[in-house]
Amino acid sequence: MGRSHFLGRPAVLDKLQRVREAGKLGQPFLLVGPEGSGKENTALEFARLLNCSSPATCGPEKLCESCVKALGFQHPDIRWIGPAPASLDDAGVRSLLEEKIANPFHQDAAAATSQVRIGDPENPEPMTIRSLIHFLRRRAFQSPFKVAIIADGHRMNQSAANAFLKTLEEPPPNTVIFLLTTGTEGMLPTILSRCQKIRFEPWPENELATLLMEIGGADEKQAGEAARTAEGNARRGLALLGEKARLMLEWAGYLFEGIHGSDRAMAAIAADELHRGLMSHLCVPAEGAKKAAADSGPLRRDRAIQLCELLNLHYSDALLMLELGEDRRPRLPASAELTAGVSGMRTTRSLLDDMGRIEASRLEIDRNINIGLAMAVLFEGLIDHAERDKASGTVRP
Repeated sequence: MGRSHFLGRPAVLDKLQRVREAGKLGQPFLLVGPEGSGKENTALEFARLLNCSSPATCGPEKLCESCVKALGFQHPDIRWIGPAPASLDDAGVRSLLEEKIANPFHQDAAAATSQVRIGDPENPEPMTIRSLIHFLRRRAFQSPFKVAIIADGHRMNQSAANAFLKTLEEPPPNTVIFLLTTGTEGMLPTILSRCQKIRFEPWPENELATLLMEIGGADEKQAGEAARTAEGNARRGLALLGEKARLMLEWAGYLFEGIHGSDRAMAAIAADELHRGLMSHLCVPAEGAKKAAADSGPLRRDRAIQLCELLNLHYSDALLMLELGEDRRPRLPASAELTAGVSGMRTTRSLLDDMGRIEASRLEIDRNINIGLAMAVLFEGLIDHAERDKASGTVRP
């Protein structure tokens, strides 16, 4: 049997229901929270519940027609859009939505380097603001409400944001608009002022572990480790259950060790492999690295961003060891011995500085900076910093 609901956050759904009962659905919502915290699924689930045609009898055993359509992204009165390349056509949109049906936390790799665009005035492409405005202007086809959901609202380009302002200021009757974002930096103040803000926190570890067992097929041990590593990010937690993510985590560990062993050759090779979209030769044989290659710019960028995130988890664990000692609870249990060893040769300030450097490089890659150059500069800087700690006598016996 297929999924009977979207995996929304119950507390936020209850809050949205109270807003509905208070008659305040007309003001758009801004859902703000970290990656993988359930913003998108919460908006989709509320849209499903809002338009359910048989609330008293609809349930997992027998869904109403409206809910079946909502869960299949085929509801005529619910529209989801997000960052997408200009080349994405109707067939590409349907393929993307099918991925989201199969994996409720799926995000297309192209989203990291794309924008929410305004669209052609006469014939707006799918996944554009003008197509969404046209959708909202039409009367509801079969349900009480029309619902629009914009993923990564902070990626609306300026023309799209300006075009959407009037709709946000005066939404058509019986419409509900959700803007989703990881942060409000760069968003127009006029957009922020028109929205009701609801903040999301990362998933609690026990809830995320349960979710990974239910939808990821993980056993209790796998789910627990993935949930701890994911730090409340359900998207990352699901990815960590896959083979490629396991290899990426292994690669990050090799890099972390090599950086603190001043292995500049390995760092240079890693930067080149990332630039070419190859999986590390340290994790898979050469032939396997070619088979696992990321064969497009967005996929290569997504892989480099993922490696930055996993590398930062190693630094975070070393920092925890330095600050808490044996009382720490490592996010990467398999690398606990490695991170404990590194913590003995670093200071809190230097580890925090390096974590900042990694995050800055991740943002640069996200903004389309040359991957190989960005990673080569990062790795060299991290090695230099670790060597300075050693030379200054930071190493403890």
